[in-house]
Amino acid sequence: MEAGLKRRDLISMFGAAAAFTTLQLPAAAHSLLQLAEGQPGAPLFFTKDEFACLDLLTELIVPTDDHSPGAHEAGVATFIDRSVAEAFLPEDKTSWRKGLAAINDLSQSMNGAPFLKTSKDQQTALLTKIAASEQDAKTEPERFFTQLKQTTAFAYYSSSIGIHQEINYLGNCILDKFVGYEAS
Repeated sequence: MEAGLKRRDLISMFGAAAAFTTLQLPAAAHSLLQLAEGQPGAPLFFTKDEFACLDLLTELIVPTDDHSPGAHEAGVATFIDRSVAEAFLPEDKTSWRKGLAAINDLSQSMNGAPFLKTSKDQQTALLTKIAASEQDAKTEPERFFTQLKQTTAFAYYSSSIGIHQEINYLGNCILDKFVGYEAS
């Protein structure tokens, strides 16, 4: 330690750096706070119910099958939660909350219960209904479904499970023969 730099000054600098980091990176600070509180798997942005709904929706879009695990195993909801928590624009955050609320409202009107409290058949029927108008989305649930589906696909196929187990990507390796599709 330099002669002019005292331990108290060093502690003050670390405190200021921690405060600056907390102001600049709220998601990271929130994550550290969760770890300190003993909640390492807690969502950063969504409430527990919102996160559970998001996790279920992504799993319904990319379910586990006999070939590979689905969106839940791949951590798609966690990826979305972290991405939304770190989003810069406020509308990038509010669109997710509004979308999940719209799904619950539609579920309430169709089934008399929030999405999480309905049967798998009712959940699938709701998704089928909003997916049918995907190309010409007019309602909030239909617009949200497009956002949800695109983000789920991106997150899933960016994960190790999606890349290696689902599409069997081998990486940069020499193949004995071409096993792809000829675009001619």
